[in-house]
Amino acid sequence: MAANPPQIDSAELDRLIDRVLEGTLGDAQASRLAALLADSPAAVQRYAEALDTHTALCEIYPGGYFDMAASDEQKFQPACRTSQGASLETSFSSRSVRPWSAAFDWTIALTAVFCVGSIGYLIGQHDSRLPSSAKTTASSAPADSKAGSRSEWAIAQPENQSQGFPFETTLAGHGILRQALDIVWPAGLPSYREGGLLGPGSFKFESGIAVLDFFSGATMVVKGPAHLDIESDWAVAVHEGKLEATVPPAAQGFVIKAAGTEIIDLGTQFALDISADKAQVAVLDGEVMLRGNRFADDRLLTGDQVALGLLPVERNFVTSVPRLADVVSRKETISQKRFHQYRRFIDKLAADPRLIAFYPPRRDIPNRLLPNVAGAALAGNAQLIGPVEIVSGRFPAESVGLGFRRPGSRARMKLDGTFSAYSFLCWAKIDSLPHRYNALFLADGYENGEPHWQIRSDGRLMFSVMVDEDRELVYPTGPKKQPIHDAGFHHVYFTKPIWNNSLAGCWLHLAAVYDPGSRQVAQYINGEEVAREAITSEFLIRDLRIGAAEIGNWGQPFRTSPDFAVRNLDGVIDEMLIFDKPLSQNEILNLFRQGKPE
Repeated sequence: MAANPPQIDSAELDRLIDRVLEGTLGDAQASRLAALLADSPAAVQRYAEALDTHTALCEIYPGGYFDMAASDEQKFQPACRTSQGASLETSFSSRSVRPWSAAFDWTIALTAVFCVGSIGYLIGQHDSRLPSSAKTTASSAPADSKAGSRSEWAIAQPENQSQGFPFETTLAGHGILRQALDIVWPAGLPSYREGGLLGPGSFKFESGIAVLDFFSGATMVVKGPAHLDIESDWAVAVHEGKLEATVPPAAQGFVIKAAGTEIIDLGTQFALDISADKAQVAVLDGEVMLRGNRFADDRLLTGDQVALGLLPVERNFVTSVPRLADVVSRKETISQKRFHQYRRFIDKLAADPRLIAFYPPRRDIPNRLLPNVAGAALAGNAQLIGPVEIVSGRFPAESVGLGFRRPGSRARMKLDGTFSAYSFLCWAKIDSLPHRYNALFLADGYENGEPHWQIRSDGRLMFSVMVDEDRELVYPTGPKKQPIHDAGFHHVYFTKPIWNNSLAGCWLHLAAVYDPGSRQVAQYINGEEVAREAITSEFLIRDLRIGAAEIGNWGQPFRTSPDFAVRNLDGVIDEMLIFDKPLSQNEILNLFRQGKPE
């Protein structure tokens, strides 16, 4: 007969969980919590449910966030606060719950790691509920149709954490893929996207042109077929390819290894052509030094060229080497061509009767009004409010995007009507996730049938629809304080983490489909499904509406209070589409492919 599970001291466990969510757990308390969780699956269940409740309450009761963004130095204010800015104080129990702070002590990470080893199967069941600070690596999902890109999904590793301060994020890489023109990646090998990190190791492509920026300051323009081994910020081995290297004074000493020779830059610009039967270098401007093989610190000056192997130099080989100025010009031409192709596509798309709101990329935004071009005429133009930045869009020099980097930034619109389903799509470039919740599109009051579409600080997309705004919820705030009365019943549909710092500055196509007919919620990144969850009966609502809403922020959650949640997206949105029908995965993939800047 199986032994009875150990009984837990619920009151003690609740006090420790309360300490966790307030960020006040001491070392001895952390050890005690670890012991409780290791000994009891029921304790793990209770811990996970507490975090679930915390997330839900912070979502529907954001409180006064404005002071949290008043200074960049104030990074660790409580996630949920009263309108006066005071932390809500009470302990968690199965009947009385309330928002807590989201700051976690470093000891909680140790607690979570200990528990994973002891009761891994239960932690797995509640992985989405564990605090992000308890995880040492970020889960990843494909960023586009070229899944498996090493550079895009560089692991963010936590480093030292002092009392009251968060883990410091680190990334592995020696440079950035600045531009990629018509590149064909080898089947089965890592592919890279523009803006992706160049990690150590092999970098190969079959054809096309890549512009690589090394963190030392050196730039290489490489034409395929190419095979490089990236060794450091200061060194790369070239086995095949035609390239131009530009090395400014700050990067002097940058080394390219080829055909058994080190080409050591002394502040210059030079060309290199390496293949199976030839190896030749020419100095375009400045000076290089050759070391190894048959060279003993030989110096080449502007106009000099030499063979590194046995075959003689081809006199005009430099003309076949890609030049950075030509690549930039060609890039602009390609971007213009793609944009004009896309404009023809969206002219047709605007007539789709399922499309109820469409704010496409534009070169100019007159009177700070972003026109809605959807033919259904249910939504008005989006008014830019506050310090919205008009910045370059995903088609450089051809379109603009909206930057929402400051708390007051917002684009307000109103969408009338009642709908039977939602499909939200947008192109976004995220620079960071500084807030607990970072807005994509949120209805003002979050009333029955109204949607919220956001990305959480741990990189998880989240979509929700209010089910019952009249269901009263009561949050105790302590024995001598009046409880908070609030309303709202809903469920948040999460993805796995789909964003980390290695994707900062990269354009992503995001989509969320809410379909009461099939009782499914699906979410997509760059045309690929990354999450699907059933809508249970208790959270099913068929009459959907939006009303007043905002792109990139959340405007008036309380209506009668000046407080507003600081959820502005630290990044750029250059397109937003809303359909009143559930789009299929193929339709979403087609919209992604049509709208890609390359």
